[in-house]
Amino acid sequence: MPMNRRAFHHTLASAAALLAWHGTSSAATTVQTLKILVGYPAGGTTDAAARRLAEGMRGPYAQTTLVDNRPGAGGRIALNELRRGPADGSSMVVQPEAVLTVVPHVEPRNANVRLEDLSPVSSCAVLRMGFAVGPMVPADVRNIADFLQWAKKHQDQASYATPGSATPQRFLVSQLSRQTGVALNHIPYKGSAPAVIDLIGGQVAAMCSPIGDALPHLKEGRLRLLALASAQRSALAPDVPTFQEQGFPDLIADETSGVVMAKGTPEDTLARAAAAIAEVVASPDVVQAFARLGLEPACAKPPEYTRMLARNYEVWGQRIAASGFKPEM
Repeated sequence: MPMNRRAFHHTLASAAALLAWHGTSSAATTVQTLKILVGYPAGGTTDAAARRLAEGMRGPYAQTTLVDNRPGAGGRIALNELRRGPADGSSMVVQPEAVLTVVPHVEPRNANVRLEDLSPVSSCAVLRMGFAVGPMVPADVRNIADFLQWAKKHQDQASYATPGSATPQRFLVSQLSRQTGVALNHIPYKGSAPAVIDLIGGQVAAMCSPIGDALPHLKEGRLRLLALASAQRSALAPDVPTFQEQGFPDLIADETSGVVMAKGTPEDTLARAAAAIAEVVASPDVVQAFARLGLEPACAKPPEYTRMLARNYEVWGQRIAASGFKPEM
């Protein structure tokens, strides 16, 4: 779904401003081959973003780039592969921040990779979470209240998909269920791509995931976005109201997608990689490509991104503890 003209120019201006802090990243290439690890299947939002970064970083940062999908365990397989490699800037992981800020709180026994085990590089985009329904849900269900009424009457069909069990998306919908008393059956997937297929195919009623997973299917009517889990509406889907507008003020879960490298990677290498990422996401074609994926460019220097992740880790810990949320066994 293309951005409107005003939203495009605003986003482009914001992305261009990211370049001010580093000048240019056209210094001599120091990496021969950059491997970009993705902890989710090909075809999803994170995978698509990683492939855009791979294209853009080829030349400014590395002679050759490749994307290596290692799906499973909520993104942790890719992180473990990163940790086994050298800390020389030749490998990185592109992932939603929840792998480091949410998972350790909801699956502490399985969260074997934590922030202190890695070297954060930069965020690359902001993801807005959305709640979408597919053909299993009648066309007259147009908002969250309608969906909850339908779910009460069809408990055997009231299911929802997420990209994984230990995700902010599952936390959000479990909170919706808890607050309303409407039972909703959670079906975790290994990433968004297979969940979208089942949602469109009528195998699952709803899905909570980044809005980019739904945007390509809205015009054809194969999916309907009922709500955004954000503090404000998105320029990428301006007609979709937030949960807040529909009576659920605390269902907010904006999330960054970002890049990390192995612990011990030299600071100048991290800075060079961050500069290359900022240059990629500021380019007009990537701004538009990200928009089609439901992503809004957002970068930070390595120290800033490290502080952001640490802060969000604390915030999510407080939210999860206060909610009574329990992981699925």
